[in-house]
Amino acid sequence: MRLALIQELKDCHTESVLLGAPTLDSAQARIKSQEFNLILIDPGLPGVNPTSLWDRLSVIQQIVDASPLATHVVITGLGSVAEANHCRRIGVAGYVSKTGLMRGLLAEVLQDISQGGFAIRISEKDQLADDFHYSGLTGREQEIFDWMRRRERGMKRKEVYDQISKRIGVDSATVEKYYKQARAKLLKRGRLPDGS
Repeated sequence: MRLALIQELKDCHTESVLLGAPTLDSAQARIKSQEFNLILIDPGLPGVNPTSLWDRLSVIQQIVDASPLATHVVITGLGSVAEANHCRRIGVAGYVSKTGLMRGLLAEVLQDISQGGFAIRISEKDQLADDFHYSGLTGREQEIFDWMRRRERGMKRKEVYDQISKRIGVDSATVEKYYKQARAKLLKRGRLPDGS
């Protein structure tokens, strides 16, 4: 997950230097030795009881206290509104659930934060489609295919094309073309998942 988040940040902040710390001790050592503009916090790092709200908030508080000038975003598998509210009170700017974390969501959260607000994204676990990746799809085809599979029940494809068009900055016809290309590639392989 750490490497996926690094890639996501590289995509939305092309002129950045990124560091991924695998443990709390490593993160604390890095924070002491240099300043960061943005810190993503996973409160379920190795060595922390991921089910204890107290332990999770303690990790978050330690990192926020050690880097008061940075923008802090919690990325968690828990996805709790109560925990998000605690995080907001201790100075965290964003709270994002790993479940349902899609390409571009982190950029969206950072945009919301830059406009002066606390950003929270918690996915409804029962509304999520399984991840389905095919190495033969381009990154853009995969992204559009994922969006289509995760659309709300009853939502028309045209509506999804329009949403994606606004999000990625291409016209709806191009989005539709990418989706149909992805679908054709998958049909050729005989692997079309439900909801597509």
